[in-house]
Parts: sequence; structure tokens; C-alpha cells
Amino acid sequence: MDLLVEKLDGSRYYLSQYKVLITDFEESAPSVTRNSKQLDQRNGNIDFGGWHTDKTINITGYYRADDIDEEETLREKLYALLSDPEGYYITQLKTTPSVAMERPGETSGGYYDKLKDYPSHKRFLVYTEAPEMELVGNVNGTLLYKLTAEFKTIKLPYGETPAVDIAINSDSPYKDMPVNMLVDSGFESGKTPSGIVWGTSGDDNRVAKVVSATPTFPTPFGKYMLRIENQSSGPSISPDQYVVIPLAKPVTIKSGETWTYSYKYAAAGSAVGQASDYLTTSDLSPIFGLSMGHDSRETSGGQTAWHRFVKTWTADKDVTVTDSRFGFVRTYAGGGWICIDNIKLEKNNTASPWSPNPADPDYYNVSVPYSGSVPCNQLEQGFTIQLTATGSASSLSFKIDDTEMTSSNAVAAGDVILLNGFSYTQNGLSIVSKTNKAYFILQPDKPNRITCNVPGKVRILGFQNLYA
Repeated sequence: MDLLVEKLDGSRYYLSQYKVLITDFEESAPSVTRNSKQLDQRNGNIDFGGWHTDKTINITGYYRADDIDEEETLREKLYALLSDPEGYYITQLKTTPSVAMERPGETSGGYYDKLKDYPSHKRFLVYTEAPEMELVGNVNGTLLYKLTAEFKTIKLPYGETPAVDIAINSDSPYKDMPVNMLVDSGFESGKTPSGIVWGTSGDDNRVAKVVSATPTFPTPFGKYMLRIENQSSGPSISPDQYVVIPLAKPVTIKSGETWTYSYKYAAAGSAVGQASDYLTTSDLSPIFGLSMGHDSRETSGGQTAWHRFVKTWTADKDVTVTDSRFGFVRTYAGGGWICIDNIKLEKNNTASPWSPNPADPDYYNVSVPYSGSVPCNQLEQGFTIQLTATGSASSLSFKIDDTEMTSSNAVAAGDVILLNGFSYTQNGLSIVSKTNKAYFILQPDKPNRITCNVPGKVRILGFQNLYA
């Protein structure tokens, strides 16, 4: 084996240059320190948590010298290389023979010349207090010395890859699909559904109310949920009794264009409803020329009885659309819930698979390619997130998995935002006071998925994988 030593100024050295052959490279687990306190007359301790402090690497090697003078010269060079108070990186160079098998006596001599070294996937930032050299003896007229050294990590108690700047791949898996004009139109697994609820048959006003919690009885979750209860005669069509699914921006539909509206729906409970689906203008009035009509929806069924509704039509006039609305005109007998999900409005003559709008956070399936074995804490390791906006928003929300960094500053296309956990800048100006001062931790064996309310390009500056 060999050992690569990299100084902080970028210079590189191999111990084999100093006639040293490494025979042993042993690294310990990161040492753990805990903070706890014992109180009088209380059993046990109060634990305030623990952390990793450092890691120890021990190496053993041998070198030869023709005489005492040469050994003294080698010793001085090794002391100068390894006893550096500034620290340096070390990388194990593992050894593999160039030939895997041979017959006894097929070759002879030159064994070490057949060995090839390859670097480990990690390196360590370390120092050593005092490497030790010990005389083993005189071998065939040369002096053989044993080298031992104990290294301690300096900054992080982990093995690490060299720091690099990486661009996060922002290609969307939906880029080749017809654009869904509706935003917030699909259910994100694990989140509480949202929608509106109608009053009971005894409530004359039947005012829409927000559903803020999952019903106590089982339902097939959907993005939106409507409650329907024994409404034998329904009210006239009214915007406040509809789920509203907005467009990313108003869309002008030309006369003669063919568009398709689709969604899936399921029910809990037992009811037969007459549904209405409308596109509306900015004054919230239904566009009857583009309506999907009043179609009966059978809402009874099992908890997994999802159905697909598709309506394709050709516009009979030019009109600017602002949103889509879904509701029930009336129900006949029984009551329960209807759930709708995967709603899509597209300029197409057939219904394509559901896809989010480019303005939705899940349109870009972006993840940080972290492959370390321990968490990489931004405050400890020091990586920086660079966001170059290609769109605009009145504020910023940037998330990695469930950790969200927010800024109340408006964002414009071309803005460059740097987030490193304790410093937050926008176009070089500090925005710390406008943020929630969040920092990020890259987790092993998790997606480390990025979502952001502003489209843009993301780079991780100083990215590293860390290993225990």
C-alpha cells in the first residue's frame, strides 16, 4: 500500500517517494462525546445529546536506508512532511496485484513491481503529533526501519470526498407531455387533502367551508374533497360552492381549438350526484360555451373505486380563462364524500397522463445526489446553495425534503441567491433579516429532494460526501 499526502496549498506527496512501504492502514469509528448532567436525589442522568468529535487513523510502514546518513536524511524529510501543524489530507492507496493467478514457479522475483495502487473513495483532513521511527535491524546490508503514526481528524470526524461545485439536474420528467394549464391540481402523498364542504340539507345557506382536516371516517384521499348530504333539490350554480383550481396565468382559448379536461374521482358513503365542471372568466361567471356540462356521477362505491372523467370539446368562441371549477348541482338520496384528483386542462384532442403545471414545485423532480453514510450538516461542512432564478415570485420558499428556507424578499428573473446556513444573500446583498435562518442537512439513504416556488438553476458549491 501507499499513502497520498496532500498539503493545503495543493502539493501532493507519496510516502513511496521516501522509500516507505505502507503495510497497515487502520481507521477507527468516529468517537462519540455526550453531554449529560446528574442531579442530586435523582436517579440517572439528564442527557443533552451527543456528537462525534474526531476519528483516529493509524498507519504502519517500513523503509530501508543504505547507511545511517541516508536514514537520517529520510527521517528529516518524513518529519517535515508529516509534522505539519496546519494539517493535510491523507488518502489510502490500496494495493491489488496486476496478475491474479500464476502457477508455482511460473515467475520469480520483482513481486512489488507487479503491485498496483488505487485510491480509496475518501480522504481525511488530519494532523499527527509525532511519527515514530524504530530500527528493525540490518537486512542484507541495509538498515530496515519501522514507521508508525497516529493521525487525528481536524475539522470533521469523517472521511470525505474532495469539495466540488455541482449543478443539479433540473430536467423535468414531464417536459415531453402536453402542458397542464392548472396549478395545484394533484395530490401529494402524505398531506391532508383540501377542498370545500357543503352544509347539510337543513342549512338553507349551504355556504362553502374549507375542509381543514381529514374526516374521521375512511375516505379515498384525493387532492380535493366535497361533502354531499341529502340534498334532494340543489341550489343554482354558484361559484362559492365549487372547488376552484386556478390556472398558472390566464389562457386565451381560440375559437376552433380542441381542448381536453380530465380528472379521476372516487367516493365514500352512498350518494348519487349531478356534477358540473366549468371554466370561468375573471368575473367568476361560467363560460357555458366551454362548459363540460351537467353529467351524472355515480358517487357510491368502495374505497378504492376510482373512476376517470374525460371531456374533449372544441371552443365555439375566443375567450380568456382564469380557472376551473368543480361542484355538484344536487344530490339524490344518501350522503357522503366525493374526492377528485389529477385534474388536467390541456390543449389536446385526447387526455394525456396527468402532469403538474411547470409552476408547481413537483414539476421538477430534483434531488441532491448525496451518497455519504452520515448526515452532512451545512453549518459544519459549509456547503453553499446557489439559486439563479429564471422566474419571479413575491417571496422565496426553498426546501430540501422537509426543511424549508423562506425569504420575504421578492425574487426576479436573473437574481442570484446564496444560502450557506448562516449567510443569506441576494445579488450580493444580505437578506438574513428577511429569512427564517434555516439551514440544510443532507441525509444518507433519503432523496434530499429540492422543491422551490421559483424556477431556476441550482448549484451546490463545496459539495462533499461524508463517510463514518
